[in-house]
Amino acid sequence: MQSFELPEPPKIIQQPPVDRRAYSIIPIRAVRDRRLKFTSLKLLVAVSSYANRAGLCWPGFDNLARDLGVTRQTISRQMKRLVAWGYITKVKNHSWGRTAQIMRVIYDEKLSTNELLQVIAFEDKPPGHQQRILQKSIEASNVKSEEPQKVTIDREGLTRGKSVEEKLRVVECVRLWKSACQSANISRTVTPEDIASLERIAEAGVSFGAFEAEVCRVFDDWHKLRREPPHRLSYFARLAV
Repeated sequence: MQSFELPEPPKIIQQPPVDRRAYSIIPIRAVRDRRLKFTSLKLLVAVSSYANRAGLCWPGFDNLARDLGVTRQTISRQMKRLVAWGYITKVKNHSWGRTAQIMRVIYDEKLSTNELLQVIAFEDKPPGHQQRILQKSIEASNVKSEEPQKVTIDREGLTRGKSVEEKLRVVECVRLWKSACQSANISRTVTPEDIASLERIAEAGVSFGAFEAEVCRVFDDWHKLRREPPHRLSYFARLAV
């Protein structure tokens, strides 16, 4: 019997994450606050460097400790002071091993956290809030129907056992789009604005077959021409013209 040796498995070298923070925006009242000592001010600057446009962030205490070159206990002690003085508030406590603690840097003291979460853009909301909004949007979009047939997607296009004249249904379009993106290994998020776009297309009388054919064309271009698919489903509003 002929013998052979297995080659050495390839070594996978994981690159450390790149820190792309270039600046930090802090509340201007911190400059005049005599209670803020050096370490407290540094921590406020560090936390603010993680914050998005709405002031929301979820850095771990270990990362903050590395940023400041202090212990985790020091971060915890100084964080309590910043919370007590009204610079930071907790939006959501962490779930051990699942989600991080979400914090808010308070730039506008007149705006409560609940009011802030209502008015900020979808992209600035915490990931958990985004998921709940998407779930509610899909549930509210005519989803109480019979279980749709399974969508099969391959490199040649999309096939589905439906009549081309069938009425467009938002939930089925979302399933089709997500399956197509997953098949092409492309990351796309369906936002409430996308749901609204699909509802407008459906109201215009566009059939599911027309939407499916356009999705096929988009991903045929992706496979053949490497033309990137659209990020927003408002792209398909052209079907209603």
